[in-house]
Amino acid sequence: MNDSNAMGALRKLCIGLAAAAALGAAGKAASQEVAFPSRPIKLMVATTAGGNSDLTARMIAEKLAVAWGQPVLVEQRVGANGMIAAQALAKAPPDGYTAYLSLSSMVQNVLLQPNPGYKIEDFVPVTMVISIPIALAVGGTVPASTVGDLMKMAKDKPGSVSYGSYGTGSGAHIIGSALARAAGVNLVHVPYKGETSSFTDLASGQLTSAFGSTGFYAAQLSTGKVKLLAITGSQRMARFPNVPTMAEAGYPGANLPGWSGLFLPAGTPEPVVSRFSQEVRKILAMPEVRAKLDDMGFVPVGNSSQEFGQYIKSEVSAWSAIIKENNIKLD
Repeated sequence: MNDSNAMGALRKLCIGLAAAAALGAAGKAASQEVAFPSRPIKLMVATTAGGNSDLTARMIAEKLAVAWGQPVLVEQRVGANGMIAAQALAKAPPDGYTAYLSLSSMVQNVLLQPNPGYKIEDFVPVTMVISIPIALAVGGTVPASTVGDLMKMAKDKPGSVSYGSYGTGSGAHIIGSALARAAGVNLVHVPYKGETSSFTDLASGQLTSAFGSTGFYAAQLSTGKVKLLAITGSQRMARFPNVPTMAEAGYPGANLPGWSGLFLPAGTPEPVVSRFSQEVRKILAMPEVRAKLDDMGFVPVGNSSQEFGQYIKSEVSAWSAIIKENNIKLD
């Protein structure tokens, strides 16, 4: 073989080896993508056990575990209105093995807290799981049948009407502040770690009223210990045709529904985000899941990562305007 032929053969060999290496790398990357998840996943929630947000997380975790063949473990990170859970997610490795089912407080903390310990940019939105009509409930012995009745009580005896929320700076806190400002009254804010925590005080009469998910309070109506005065949302709920929205009750500035969405740490590979989003959206489309969420008083959503991202931007703008308009500050 002359030098020219030898050089040509060498070039062909090098090209072949490079192609094989490229194919091998691509095959390895593809196998890694297909392999996710290959170990247990942690799904964090910021609410106490037994509440509807916790039950929603457990239902999704159970369905994900079946679909993916890996345990999905729900972990309570309660406290600081969700900031503890959000901070944990911001510090988690961006590999898809730590997720957070957040409430809308994720946005409100950034707007109200001087140092929430995270930025919205620290997360990648996966899908909005549910829209949450928020109910204003009063204890069963409270002599108020409408929001107007309750505001009159607060006006007649300043400082006598309290309302519970699921955390300082939460949507419930902001709704209560907006309601008090619109009515020109003083409502005493009492923050709790979750709606289940406030119910005991509401039922015993230590707390006049409380905001929480409609489904949670609906489950307590048969006890006679609570009454629903209004809900937040664009329209009345079919199961409560006689309960007005806050706007219908005369307080459109306090008509603010909440939401819950799934997030992963920023930098999580797009194929992992996409797989998470697609699987959770499949779960939310299941008739039995939709029925359970409806029973809880939630509205299933299940949008794309991009759609949820746009929604988050609109939420930052909307809540920021409401907070400034009503001069809402932390207690």
